[in-house]
Amino acid sequence: MNTEEQTPENKGIEAFLHFFEKNKNNVILVGIALIIAAGGIYYYNNSYKPELESEAADNFFMAERYFSLDSLDKALMGDGIHLGMIDIADEYGSTKIGEQASFYAGRIFLQQGKFEEALNYFENVSFDDEIIAAQVITLQGDCYSEMKDYKKAGELYIKAAQKRDNLLTTPYALNKAGLAFEEAGDFESAIRAYDQLILDYPQSEEAQYAPARIARNKTKQSN
Repeated sequence: MNTEEQTPENKGIEAFLHFFEKNKNNVILVGIALIIAAGGIYYYNNSYKPELESEAADNFFMAERYFSLDSLDKALMGDGIHLGMIDIADEYGSTKIGEQASFYAGRIFLQQGKFEEALNYFENVSFDDEIIAAQVITLQGDCYSEMKDYKKAGELYIKAAQKRDNLLTTPYALNKAGLAFEEAGDFESAIRAYDQLILDYPQSEEAQYAPARIARNKTKQSN
C-alpha cells in the first residue's frame, strides 16, 4: 500500500486530468474556437483592414479633389465612377479614411446650410489629433449657432478651447464662445470667455477686441 502523500502539484494535475476527461469535447471545441478567433483577428489586422484602407483611399482621393475644386455635390455624392464622401463614410466607417470622409461630409453640409446633417457626420468623427478634434467641436458649435441655439454653441466653443491649449485654435474658440453667449443673453459667460482670452492669450488678434466686448456685455448686464 502506497502511503506517500500527494503534493499540491500532483493533486492539481490529477484534478485537471479528471476535468479534461469529463469535459474534453467542450474543451476541444473552445480551443478550436479560440484558434479561429485568433486567426480572424490576425487576418483582419494584417490583410483585410490594410486592403480596406487602400480601397477607401482610392475613392477618397477624387472626392477630396472635388472638394478642393469647390465641386461640393460631386465631393459629397460622387461622380458616378468614384464614391463621394457620404458613401465613403458609410462603407469605410471603420477606417481612418472613413472618418476623414465623415469630417468632409460634415463640412460640406455645413456650407450648404444643412446643419442637422452636418452634425450627424461630425458626431462620427473622433480624431486622435487634438487640434483636429478641437476644430470638429468648433464646427459643431457653428452648426448650433446657425440654428440659433447660441447657448449650446457657446458651450461647444468652450469645450473646443479646452480640448487643445494652443495659439491657433484656443483664442479663436474663446472669441466665438463670447459672441455666442452674448447672443444667448448669457452676458456673464461671455465676459468670462473674453477675460480668459485677455489673460491667457494677450498677444492674439482676438484679444485686441475683448476689452470693448467686455464693456459692451457689462452694459447689457446692467440694463
